[in-house]
Amino acid sequence: MSIRIRFSLEPKKKIFSGVVWNLQNAERMTKSLVKEMGYHCYRIEGFLLVQLCPEGYIWFQWNKNKLQGESQTNIAGPGFHVAVIEFLERLAEIEKLKLKVEDRTGFYVKRDFLAMRQKYFYQWFSDLVDLVSKWNQSEEYMFCWPAIYYIPMRQEEKLITHIRAFSFKELKGMTNSGMSVAFARDFFVWNEVEKDAWFYRNSALVLLNQFCYFMPSERSRQDKNINKEIIDLLETAISMDDKIPFPRKEYLEVCNLHNHKPVDLLATVLLSEDCIGCRKHLVYRKIGSMSFGIPGNFLYDEADYGIMDHYYDGDLYGGHDYYIYAALFKGREAEFKKQWFEQGIVEEIMEFPVGDAKARVAFYEPESKINEVLYGVSAQVIYKEQRMNINIISRGPGEKDWALDLIKSIRITE
Repeated sequence: MSIRIRFSLEPKKKIFSGVVWNLQNAERMTKSLVKEMGYHCYRIEGFLLVQLCPEGYIWFQWNKNKLQGESQTNIAGPGFHVAVIEFLERLAEIEKLKLKVEDRTGFYVKRDFLAMRQKYFYQWFSDLVDLVSKWNQSEEYMFCWPAIYYIPMRQEEKLITHIRAFSFKELKGMTNSGMSVAFARDFFVWNEVEKDAWFYRNSALVLLNQFCYFMPSERSRQDKNINKEIIDLLETAISMDDKIPFPRKEYLEVCNLHNHKPVDLLATVLLSEDCIGCRKHLVYRKIGSMSFGIPGNFLYDEADYGIMDHYYDGDLYGGHDYYIYAALFKGREAEFKKQWFEQGIVEEIMEFPVGDAKARVAFYEPESKINEVLYGVSAQVIYKEQRMNINIISRGPGEKDWALDLIKSIRITE
């Protein structure tokens, strides 16, 4: 069961401060407060999405002359729950709006943070830990993972969450000790009303676990921004409490990637012996009824508007390109397309099963370009009415098996 806040905003009076109450002005008002409070906002498929912290979002939508929305708060935590209500109340006060809130925890009415946290958030977390500690290790391996994000690779004897991977042993220890609530501040990003050291450390852990490419900041703007933000968050945390359990290995690694001098870690306690960071492994993305694996350090080329999605690691950092798109044939079985395997001089063609799907792969002779040699691979994977079309380019020899393993990582996900 999730914990949610639902709300609506509209003018208190028909005459509205000389401003027309419409979608554009409602969003302008919201964005103004977002900027003032140091938050972030995005436009996503008809929604205005306001981010207060990692995993902490408020969704706004214009509906029936009202600004309506909701926020799921049980992942980010009880402190975020309070912050959402404070943001909405401040927006209503500044813009003289009527605010209606549905908050089943009762906090909006009673303002009893400790009671709300214990009865709803800690109880939800305790029930969750009890549930997942009994899961079959060969089946489920994720919980509280963002539904619209990539799918992380399975990690042996671990369950992956938004903030880090927890071992089955660790989860069972929480349950058997009867003190799972004591571990809640390691799970919730925002556990207190204030932004304490745990808030900053946990915010950094989410970025490390989900978003960090673990690549040099010089490679791209994305690498630079994420590395810098992780460092800033962790150093803020340690400046507030130098005894907080700390991801020392990952902090030092990111400092090295960002060419940043680390702070003294002598007094810190090690958070975990396990490596944090799903992008250190393959990550999977879904297209239709299939998912495909790519190295977690690959960037997505947002500037490539071609028919194929393009992922890459950069000429100076591996020199690989991965292109992919899917074709759907309604009412008929997908077939291999001969022309797809005529993109160079073929050295070898292979066919093999990929689960219930079929794959055909062509390896081409090296192609000399200006100042580089390209090693190309074309592949198609067919399953029922869908065909996956793939091109992989390497700029170094001896990577045939690496490319083949990527094709073999494709899964049926229907």
